[in-house]
Amino acid sequence: MKINPYIHYPSVYLFTVIVLFCTSCNKQLDELRPHNVIFEESQFDSPQGYTKAVTGTYALISGAASPTSFSYNDMIIFFGEAKGNTIKSLDAEINKKTDVFDYVNSGNKDLSYTYDYWRASYSCILHINKILKHVSDSETNPVILQAKADALFLRAYVYFNLVRLYGKPYYQNPNESLGVMLILKDNNGPGFAPARATLAQVYQQIIADLEAAAPLFTAKRTSSYGSKYGAYAFLSRVYLYMGGSLASPVDEYNQKAAEYATKVIDEGGYKLLEGTEYTEYYKTNNVHNKEDIFAVNTDYKQGLISNFFAMPSQINYSGGLYRPSPYLLALMEPADLRNHFYITNVTPGYPADNRAVSKYMINYVSLYSISPLRYLRLAEMYLNRAEAYSKLRRDGDALIDVNIIRQRAGLLPLSGLQSTALQEEILKQRKLELAFEGHASFDEFRNGIPMVRNYTSGSSGAMTVQPTDRKVILQIPEEEIIENNNLKPN
Repeated sequence: MKINPYIHYPSVYLFTVIVLFCTSCNKQLDELRPHNVIFEESQFDSPQGYTKAVTGTYALISGAASPTSFSYNDMIIFFGEAKGNTIKSLDAEINKKTDVFDYVNSGNKDLSYTYDYWRASYSCILHINKILKHVSDSETNPVILQAKADALFLRAYVYFNLVRLYGKPYYQNPNESLGVMLILKDNNGPGFAPARATLAQVYQQIIADLEAAAPLFTAKRTSSYGSKYGAYAFLSRVYLYMGGSLASPVDEYNQKAAEYATKVIDEGGYKLLEGTEYTEYYKTNNVHNKEDIFAVNTDYKQGLISNFFAMPSQINYSGGLYRPSPYLLALMEPADLRNHFYITNVTPGYPADNRAVSKYMINYVSLYSISPLRYLRLAEMYLNRAEAYSKLRRDGDALIDVNIIRQRAGLLPLSGLQSTALQEEILKQRKLELAFEGHASFDEFRNGIPMVRNYTSGSSGAMTVQPTDRKVILQIPEEEIIENNNLKPN
């Protein structure tokens, strides 16, 4: 059996990579000075070594894990949107940029981004497992325990993104449906060829990591890092994904989703931005605002996401390849403050498609987006709780939460909504509030709702994709299937 180079990194090379990333981190990710320790034994001979190793891993998930200009961070945003109905393609070619959008889902590395994303994810997991290996069960040093919390939080982050891309929606037979390879140790020698764990096993590991991480977070840091309430917010989302379809909700998991969202809302110290602070939200980074819970900072590395969604309107720049869809724009009321998140941005040859999202506009100084990937924020917690409450048949409580989001956006509160009508409003507000942040397709498929595009778009015509269609999930890279005989394809 062939050896997979992304599973069998030598230890010395692995930590050379970590140290190199540490030395490149921006101020918001790393106030520490770079060091030249390259051997695993020396890396962990002090608490500071753990901190630097973890900081290097934050650099990986912020984009550097992928060697391509379309970074790891970009892919997380793009995949979630590209499989949904909130964007419209202007690209009429069949290529890597349209593969997911057109539901081709190729496993070929030259025709899709699945190869880059899969390998980058397992590269991150190897770094994380190496850190966790060195933390003793009897460890009491708070700095080392903080590093352990970060590693567990980031492992949950990587696995959650992997399993929702390569695994079916959770409600579809989770104890039998396959998820992804669940690798929890670093001793992966020659011949190591793990099979895919089930959806239930992967989700339970994500929950276990987040629950273990939460009490270990003690340091006060910015939202560029994990935190106790970041873990709670993440648990709210994970349980929401496990909460069943709209037709067959699971009370136990929806109750958990609501409880964790409530902890964040009531105890976390976050607040919804209002007025000008809100309309200027995506022109700022995450360091000083109170709405961001966990944001993947892009000051260090960002690739093509600005090119995909919008580009500055000036000579030699064209607009983005993907625009807000007619469906999304039609949901927006004139008074909605979220209209501020869209700009006039014309691509030559497409005069009618003159609207673009401005959430990831390029910063001319750094050439990276000012706005990070706002992975967890307070608005989502209200929407998570509203959805969970509606599935628990607590319509009055759900309506209160969805009205908080509506009124913050400058819209009038609604009254009397119940059952299906209320759930439709909640999902509508998720579309509008979380647009272009990587949620669009997941919110439909995990709820047992088909993805409907009633518009033509670039190389793709109108389409309806059912949540049970195998096209909903990405193909595992062909190279991985060849190298690992135990890895079943989708």
